[in-house]
Amino acid sequence: MKKIAFYVEGQTEQFFINKLLIEIAGQKNIQIELQQFQGVGRPTKSVYPKTTANPQNPQHFALIFDCMGDGGVKPRILQDAVSLFSQGYSEVIGLIDFYSPPQRTTFTLADLAKFENELSNGTLRNGRRIIQPLPNDTSIVVAVREIEDWFLAECNHYTCIDASLVLDATQIASLGFNPCLDDLTLRNNTTAAEDLRSVYQLVGKTYNKTKDKVERTVECLDYANLYVEIGGKVAKLNELIDKINNFLT
Repeated sequence: MKKIAFYVEGQTEQFFINKLLIEIAGQKNIQIELQQFQGVGRPTKSVYPKTTANPQNPQHFALIFDCMGDGGVKPRILQDAVSLFSQGYSEVIGLIDFYSPPQRTTFTLADLAKFENELSNGTLRNGRRIIQPLPNDTSIVVAVREIEDWFLAECNHYTCIDASLVLDATQIASLGFNPCLDDLTLRNNTTAAEDLRSVYQLVGKTYNKTKDKVERTVECLDYANLYVEIGGKVAKLNELIDKINNFLT
């Protein structure tokens, strides 16, 4: 059985990857386990999403580990990689957000490249390594702003949230941005989660990072549209999908 591990910063990413894997692989073709870090010296907690795999002689297994914060993703990968590979895992993938640098309202492509380079290759300062490189067969996908930008761009899901959330000209005008057409990573005064909340509030709904609200959105997303259309427009989503496709082949 091929095995892969995902290390993510929170339950939003955890539930999304769980659902994405099931949609791509098929509910009967993959076994998935969700775990949450509970603190040093404490056992991990099993997490149970709304949609679960129902494997029948699966050829693939995925562990999705919630590190409880973006600062925990790379350290946990560094700590666990050797053990995971000894257990037969072939790859470890992290997923974290990327915000504008401190004191800046926007980021540049150079900022993103520097951040990704330090994640992958570590950092030397005055000849001393202060950030370790990632081990072989591990990588980290960086979602610019937050993965909620991927949800915002998947405009088929809005009428699932509420039938009147059609994003017509009036609704888009009241938002001041068009989630279906705009490059959302260029928005610099709000977070992606705040923008998603603003869209839902057009019809009296809300969004936050609680389990019920996250799962409502994750369940409403049109994964065929994410896979075919949005992935073609959003480089980091496409990078994640490519890694999943490579694992499943």
